[in-house]
Amino acid sequence: MGNSASNNNDAGAFDLIADTTSPEDWREQGNQLARARNEAFMASKAAYSRGDYALAKQLSLQGKTYARQSKEAHSKAAALILQRNNPGATATGADNPRGFLDLHGLRVQEAIAVVQRALARGQTLGQKKLVLVVGKGLHSPGGVSKLRPAIEEIVQRFNVRATPGVPNEGCITVEFVTRAERGWLGWLADVGCVIC
Repeated sequence: MGNSASNNNDAGAFDLIADTTSPEDWREQGNQLARARNEAFMASKAAYSRGDYALAKQLSLQGKTYARQSKEAHSKAAALILQRNNPGATATGADNPRGFLDLHGLRVQEAIAVVQRALARGQTLGQKKLVLVVGKGLHSPGGVSKLRPAIEEIVQRFNVRATPGVPNEGCITVEFVTRAERGWLGWLADVGCVIC
């Protein structure tokens, strides 16, 4: 597997500058490790069913190791993707000097974590606006975006004004505003319908 995640004993502490592998390589490695994890857990379950508890435990531990390594490889891929898509931003995407954050290539859960950090940081620093590039879903199965609805849901949890489709169809523009600036629609979204 080339650059084995097992060579990196410090989980999540990757040297992005010195790394020359592509995020796609890390994704593939993460996928291979996930398949190995699944095989180990299935074999563990079969060994347990046969009454071979020592082998079941050994295979279970091996599966857990593969799971950790898979997570590390996917984290590395996500960090490299963010770095490639967002020059000048930190590897986590939380510090973006250009006012936009391109999430293309991230898995939904990775993008959610990045957006939560970026929104929290934007509120803390008094940022005025952040454009989240979520894409149109053209590369998603069936052409239906998985990322857009998940990010729209996360954005609604923050005290911001969100405008999908601005500046273009593949974006969500977030304005950091007060509750009063959000207006009555923002208040209604926060407390729900009081008439119903």
